[in-house]
Amino acid sequence: MLGFSLYHEHFYVVFRELCVAGVEELLIINDNSRRIYQIPSPVFSCNTIVNLELTSCELVVPSKLTGLQSVKSLKLCHVTVADNDLRRMISWCNGMEKLVIIDCHKVQNIVIHGPSLLELVISLHRPVGISLKSVPRLAFVEVSLIYDYDLWMNYHASFEERYAAREDSDEDIFSLGPRDFSGRDSRKTFEGTNEAANLVAFLNRIRSVKDLRLNFSSEYRVMLSKEGIVLPTRLSPKCYLVELKKLCLSWPSNYHTFNTIVSCLLNSSPHLTEIIICVTSYDNKYRRFALELDFWDKQLPAECVKHHMATATFYLDGYISEDCFGFPKFLLLNARNLKNMNIFYTGKLKDKPETAEKIKQEVLAVQKASPDVEMTIKPILLAWYMYI
Repeated sequence: MLGFSLYHEHFYVVFRELCVAGVEELLIINDNSRRIYQIPSPVFSCNTIVNLELTSCELVVPSKLTGLQSVKSLKLCHVTVADNDLRRMISWCNGMEKLVIIDCHKVQNIVIHGPSLLELVISLHRPVGISLKSVPRLAFVEVSLIYDYDLWMNYHASFEERYAAREDSDEDIFSLGPRDFSGRDSRKTFEGTNEAANLVAFLNRIRSVKDLRLNFSSEYRVMLSKEGIVLPTRLSPKCYLVELKKLCLSWPSNYHTFNTIVSCLLNSSPHLTEIIICVTSYDNKYRRFALELDFWDKQLPAECVKHHMATATFYLDGYISEDCFGFPKFLLLNARNLKNMNIFYTGKLKDKPETAEKIKQEVLAVQKASPDVEMTIKPILLAWYMYI
């Protein structure tokens, strides 16, 4: 494996020699915040690279590709890339088994043709379309939609200032960051998308997935809750997640919108055996509404958890209210095959032992559908993500 830090301009020859020598693992990191570098052409003609990782670079795919046919793992982190270049790069590496895309710039739509793809990880801080065209072998998916308008705007504002300064300098074309600023019309981007439709369209294309992990932010919830946007209670039967065995969900607080996602996924996953739900710290920026006491009875038929659900784990961090325990109670009442239920909590609930004990006793007192279920309810010192 070779890691290459781009701290000067004279690296073309080095990459040419490396690719000729048969490098198999290549990590390219631009650690200069004042410059952005295009990936040199020898990389695109190299047929020995198996693992390729690019960070803070510019990816411009040549019109004629001759290499990269051996790539099994591709990671793009903060890479500046146009839609067409990203699509061509992914589809060309048709033997790729793992794809990681972390908050790439300029791209508006991620289109994935991956006949060999087994693992997909995507993390985004702004709305970007995700279209899965051909992923028949996809088994693991992790998508983080951590939208944050203020963070995104502040990030791009710094690029705008640097870009404006270029006109008064003699610096070259790559010296001032990406030349496309998605943040210019960022508020329109944040407000103009139907995230519910996008989410459902994405879920409709992952029927083969066995392990699904979804992480959401408060601002993403606000976008899902816009007037006129409705989340379905289930997917179309032809799109049911028939292979899904493990589901992990993470979001801030116990919002109605996120719990509707839970009901949609459970209603559409007939063979789900394990669920992990992580409720993170309460966000004062957004108002929270308590769930109705009978929310889960209305949203979920008992049949969807009765026969297959074996393990349920809940990590509750920060501001926790009693309605957070409605779903664990529903599972205890209806999941006949449930073997383990774990509830770990931190934050304010932990600091009120009398409240914790009251809730604990209420949960333990629930009439259980599975007589063999083993229960653990206890405080933890570290945040939930340390345990997954």
